[in-house]
Amino acid sequence: MHRYFEDVVLENNLAALVVESLMPEAQRSLRDMARVREVGQAARYSFFFISPDDALTSLPPSDESFNEHSVMMMKTAQAAFDERFVVIADARFSALLASVRNHGEDGTEGAGDDVIWSFEPDIVYSALEYLMARVTAELPRQAAVFSRAVRTCVPKTTSLQLTVSVTTKLARLLQEQAVRELAVNRIATAIRSSLELSSILQTTVDEVGRALGAQYSALSVEGEHGEPSLTTCYFRDGAEENDDSRDGLVSDMHAYGVRLRGRMKAYVHDGTSGANDPNSRPVAAVPVIYRERTMGVLMVSSDDSQRVWQENEILLMRTVADQVAVAVNHARLFQQMQQQALTDGLTGCFNRRFFEIQLERDLHLATRTGQPVSLIMLDVDRFKLVNDTHGHDAGDVALRIIAGALREEVRGVDTAARYGGEEFAVILPQAGLEGALLVAERLRARIEMTELPGLGRITASFGVATFPEHASSRELLVTKADRALSHAKRTGRNRVCSPLDLPDCAIEEAAEIETEAGAAFVNDAPAAPETLETQEAATPSNI
Repeated sequence: MHRYFEDVVLENNLAALVVESLMPEAQRSLRDMARVREVGQAARYSFFFISPDDALTSLPPSDESFNEHSVMMMKTAQAAFDERFVVIADARFSALLASVRNHGEDGTEGAGDDVIWSFEPDIVYSALEYLMARVTAELPRQAAVFSRAVRTCVPKTTSLQLTVSVTTKLARLLQEQAVRELAVNRIATAIRSSLELSSILQTTVDEVGRALGAQYSALSVEGEHGEPSLTTCYFRDGAEENDDSRDGLVSDMHAYGVRLRGRMKAYVHDGTSGANDPNSRPVAAVPVIYRERTMGVLMVSSDDSQRVWQENEILLMRTVADQVAVAVNHARLFQQMQQQALTDGLTGCFNRRFFEIQLERDLHLATRTGQPVSLIMLDVDRFKLVNDTHGHDAGDVALRIIAGALREEVRGVDTAARYGGEEFAVILPQAGLEGALLVAERLRARIEMTELPGLGRITASFGVATFPEHASSRELLVTKADRALSHAKRTGRNRVCSPLDLPDCAIEEAAEIETEAGAAFVNDAPAAPETLETQEAATPSNI
């Protein structure tokens, strides 16, 4: 809004008195310095209240870009941080804008500033009287010059046409600012309600693009651990969206990312600065920075050749970029925690908790689609002997190597997990018994041929079962695969077995069903008397 009040003087060629109190900036961009020079040159009288350590103090007193009635006035340290104002006084127009920083009762900085503005000549003149008294008390050497300027430019009449024009434009400015604040709030809501990174980034570019009326908007965030960058784009309604335009936008994003890497400043290219180049479009880009590390870039582009990016628009982009940086970090931390919660720390395979969840999902899908699901259970042969002979560190190395072999051999839709100890499990969706046996045999041969440092070669035994051929539930499928694994252990190890290899498979299944039904009955009823049939079912010959 302060820039807007300055524009009133610049755009209407007012031979006015301009008094500004600027917020302290130890470093100012060339754009800021040029703006102060422009106001100082256009106004009939200009007085800038600045802090002693402001970068504007470096301007030479005889700077030719200022007129002879431009004065830099030092203000106290407290005022430097708590106030900012603009006063415009002209024979036919007057305006006042002032903002004061809020403080709590304990002296801490409050939320937001108190802001007032007025175009009433009497109010503006009262403000000038206050400033004359203040200058007389704090800067007596400049009091005479300041008082003479006030008397020369004291408001007398008001141009209704100019006041209405200024008020209308200010109302539009506030409306645009409200739209931008709404966009920031929507982005903040998306960040709070989701940890899905792609959704957050897409919401961000959509809201920024619409709020700034951009033709294109894009956001790129670098990937982790060598992964490609994640880039999302916004194309305004009517703008051409195809592979070529998207590829060009991604290429531009990469170039701006390289340009802004390690820099805290934004890149701003106004339309007027490239007027001689028809291919040059107004572009603004800000880095996405987290803890002083550049992790991406946010960019907007306009198809208006006369577009000049305003300071509050760049501020909006910076605010959004800061929000995105925190959101990306939180999303990645959540992904890491989720990964750690579902991953075995030693082998890098999924843990048993994830195995149970994924097996349930695959079985539900298989039931709906009528497809089979196979389960492979494997156990390292004589693993206790490995630990006792070579130590647990050698055993850990063996487990990691076996886990790596599992991940390399299975498909992308398969799930390899550490079931417990030296036992692993592999879920094979849409795989029947024949295919699962082939996979298990391939895994067995690879483990047998793998040379382990300091251990030589080890072997593993495998048990395979298929849903719904051998089991109708998750629990029973695990039991059948585990029993097939036990049979492979008992019959020589280093082999693959399925329920078909078990002796008296049908009798065993019937006995298992009876045992489960009996256990459920015992929970609700008195124990049944022992019969001949139950005695026979419990004999070793039936196991």
